[in-house]
Amino acid sequence: MAVLERQGHLVRWWPAAALLAATAAQGPAGGFVYDAAHYFDGSLALFTAADTVRVGDLDFRGALTPLVYAPAALAEHLVTGAGRYAVLLENALLVALVGGFLLPRIAARPAAVWVCAPLTWLVAARFAPFPLMDLPAVAAFLTAVWLALRPNPLRSNPLRPDAPRADALRPDPLRPDAPRADALRAGTAWCLGLAGVAAGVTVNLRPAYLLPLAALGGVVVVTRRWPALWFAAGVVAGSLPQVAFNALRGSAPGLTPPGTADLAGFQAGYASYVVRYDTIEPAAGAPQQFYCDPSMAAAVDGRLAASTGGLVRALLTNLPESALFLAEKVAAALAWSWSTPYSAAATAEHYELTVPVVLIVAAGIVAACRTPGARTLAVLAAGVCASLMTSATETRFALPLVLLAVAGCALLTGPAGGSGGTRPRPVRFAVVVLVAAAAVSAVAALGVAHPLPPGPATPAVCAANG
Repeated sequence: MAVLERQGHLVRWWPAAALLAATAAQGPAGGFVYDAAHYFDGSLALFTAADTVRVGDLDFRGALTPLVYAPAALAEHLVTGAGRYAVLLENALLVALVGGFLLPRIAARPAAVWVCAPLTWLVAARFAPFPLMDLPAVAAFLTAVWLALRPNPLRSNPLRPDAPRADALRPDPLRPDAPRADALRAGTAWCLGLAGVAAGVTVNLRPAYLLPLAALGGVVVVTRRWPALWFAAGVVAGSLPQVAFNALRGSAPGLTPPGTADLAGFQAGYASYVVRYDTIEPAAGAPQQFYCDPSMAAAVDGRLAASTGGLVRALLTNLPESALFLAEKVAAALAWSWSTPYSAAATAEHYELTVPVVLIVAAGIVAACRTPGARTLAVLAAGVCASLMTSATETRFALPLVLLAVAGCALLTGPAGGSGGTRPRPVRFAVVVLVAAAAVSAVAALGVAHPLPPGPATPAVCAANG
């Protein structure tokens, strides 16, 4: 039996190892530009006389961002040219962690690593050569999700009907080493506290995760009640580095960088009429590629939102046009290509990965909605969609949505242990998924129907592009 268990663990870890190797095999980036260059240069400044705050834009970026790629920056500092390979290795490890460990366990299907690993490679491997915050942030986010949603052994769990119940955890004089309820409660507190720390780190790396993490916090409060205070305490602990950084610099006390409000206002202006924004790489000219909604641009021209509240007012006062606009923002963020996380100019972009990405999202979210005990995945996905709707959406910002859907796809393998639960009727499930995917694809096509010439965008230019 012990031999069989060891063989089972090896079988489950092989996909993670293969995912690591396949991600690393694509080779490093030729160089870093734009946001990637800022992040890496900020890390490199830790080992030079350069001003890390200025180089790393720490007035607007989290205090932890220079630490993420510090190992790769140290490699570059010691051996010129080694940093590109170190970045690839760091991110390949994160991809393997996400697809080989976190997603199968979030779905409570450890054996489904054979589903999660190849799908994770398809959607996340191309991020690995670049020192962006997408992979570190999504890994921290999924860690928070996994820890916060770990089954509570003191309550029944529909995904694991064989899990121990509270009435089975009373002291047993014949088995003094058996699990005790008080020990399991302490374990739950630790998990929730660490989940909160991971959530605080996530927001520091990428503030756009605030809404999905708020959704996770709501789920924790509803399902765990008073122990949810451990999650809140963890969030505060995970935010302390930013608090200390602000205090050391003499900035106003807060859990976010001092320039967050200004950045949010800047984003709100674009978010009121821009459907999607991409960075062209390589770029022969201007690297900005905007897709916009001419009707929304005409509505906000001269009254551009300067805050999140202003964005909400602009959206509410322009219903029903804004409803379609918001749907376009989410759907267009799923129109991926082999260039993602970067893009080609709109005239040369082919959106080759749109069909598989949209099918993954449709299948995963539908599976989550119909699986008792797993609908939290759909709630978190809705939080990511809300974040996409309220920002100047880049394609890469949809990565957490796609990876949550990968966890949803793992649900199709059936419950762990093969007991309990039901699998969807294949024909009905396929029809629902195909209809949903067709609808999302149609809305995505509307969202990218009005690209601007590469360069900056304004409401007047967008309105004239209709």
